[in-house]
Amino acid sequence: MGATGAAEVDPDLAARSQSALDGAIKADEPGCSAAVGFEGDVVWAGARGLADLTTGAEITTDTTFDIASVSKQFTAAAILLLAQNGKLSLDDSLATYVPGLPAWAETVTVAQVMNQTSGIPDYIGLLEDEGYEYSDRTTQEQALQALASAPELQFEPGERFDYSNSNYFLLGEIVQRVSGQPLPAFLSAEIFKPLDLAMVMDFRAIPGSALPYEYDEDTREYSVAVTAWEQVGDGGVQTTPSQLVRWADNYRTGKVGGQDLLEAQLAGAADTGGDGDRYGAGIFILSDGSLDHDGSWAGFVTAFHVSADRTTAVAVSCNTDTQDPGAIAEELEGIWI
Repeated sequence: MGATGAAEVDPDLAARSQSALDGAIKADEPGCSAAVGFEGDVVWAGARGLADLTTGAEITTDTTFDIASVSKQFTAAAILLLAQNGKLSLDDSLATYVPGLPAWAETVTVAQVMNQTSGIPDYIGLLEDEGYEYSDRTTQEQALQALASAPELQFEPGERFDYSNSNYFLLGEIVQRVSGQPLPAFLSAEIFKPLDLAMVMDFRAIPGSALPYEYDEDTREYSVAVTAWEQVGDGGVQTTPSQLVRWADNYRTGKVGGQDLLEAQLAGAADTGGDGDRYGAGIFILSDGSLDHDGSWAGFVTAFHVSADRTTAVAVSCNTDTQDPGAIAEELEGIWI
């Protein structure tokens, strides 16, 4: 970012930022909300498009989105806080905390689960193989049962990076079993409230949420994307881009978790197999030192980025996957960083 004071008040930066949204999104279609933060302050926020096509309600900077896999960093932070407090060890086996899984759970450590090097197959694919669609209700227990039926890992634990939603779904189970609190309650008490963040982990739509839409190329029409899956941990946080860029400042300050948490988030990060990028505690550490994660679930898409010096963050959330929040975020980064 350029001169801090200039960035906070310069109307040209705000106009260029809104123009980035306006150029990518039609006003009468599903759209996006975006925010830029500097050292924990929201220096710009904007929105474009409709939250509800039926009522014509517009997306505002207060509209809530399901941020999907961008949620993973919060689940990882919960695990690291429990480890800090001596409630668990990252070197323990998965089986220590989640009984009932096959013998392979004895060979996988919590750290490997967190860094996506466990080899555990993705429960989403397993449930789809059983015939479930996104519109069907599936529960936490059903996902656990699907994993309990997986006869083997995809590769030897620690051998390589492989992104699997099962890893973070299982971390959420560990948080509940170790803390005695469901993951959403733990996050609220230990992260969201201490940082005064308007965030909630809930698989159900909450008041103020945008409706998610999918686009049919044949009919050229949008329809509401319906999902009844109830799993959390790998996703499930609902919030706004403005709240996300406020959270991003914890990567600089360590207000929750302290310096130990900041170091643990990067310790043991796994090489993702190209360009020097790594995956740590629910976040990609890019080769230039910046942090990055995106999310996609049932029509919702989000991009989240924190600069290498940890001062500046950009978040973009959209209520249709026909939008590219990553491209919009890159354009905003070009304006502010």
